[in-house]
Amino acid sequence: MKKIVLASSVALGLFLAGCSQNNELLYTKTSYKSVGLHNIATSDVYINYGAVTDEAVKTIFQSTKVPKRVIVTDFVDITSLQNNSKLGYVLSNNIKNSLINHFKTNVVEAEVSKYFRISGNGLKILSRNIDKLRARNFQVEYAIVGTYTHTDKELVIFVKLIDLKTGIIKGSYAKSFPMGPATKMMLEEK
Repeated sequence: MKKIVLASSVALGLFLAGCSQNNELLYTKTSYKSVGLHNIATSDVYINYGAVTDEAVKTIFQSTKVPKRVIVTDFVDITSLQNNSKLGYVLSNNIKNSLINHFKTNVVEAEVSKYFRISGNGLKILSRNIDKLRARNFQVEYAIVGTYTHTDKELVIFVKLIDLKTGIIKGSYAKSFPMGPATKMMLEEK
């Protein structure tokens, strides 16, 4: 009987440890597979996208007052400047949620503007002419632009706060994360 209680306690402890959080931005999940008389444990790393984008927003506004209105673009792959995966939508929507819920900022839906277009590949800025993107046209002072890149082993996220009047980057955030199975699935093309 003591062996059963001890084995159950160990199994419960391992299960709870498998769901533990390493830090606010990452967490691991451990799964167990029985192979004969042995249990094989595998741990996978997951990114807490909400916490990452909250941290990014706090970082980019460290030296700039949070504006009343802002445009947020979809995150795009830095190599292709295309958003062909779910990851770009998840990151940009989490940035919007953070701005609205934590900072009470109005997020302008950029796709309703004639200089922005949304397609199957994400949100596109249709002009490189800064005069066409001036704040007086949209009553917006800042745009938050996100990009990402990845290898088989890591994901790197970049977020920039751009002053639309001057084109100057007023805030920046970059962070690397280990690549886990959920992130790999998010990066698969739509």
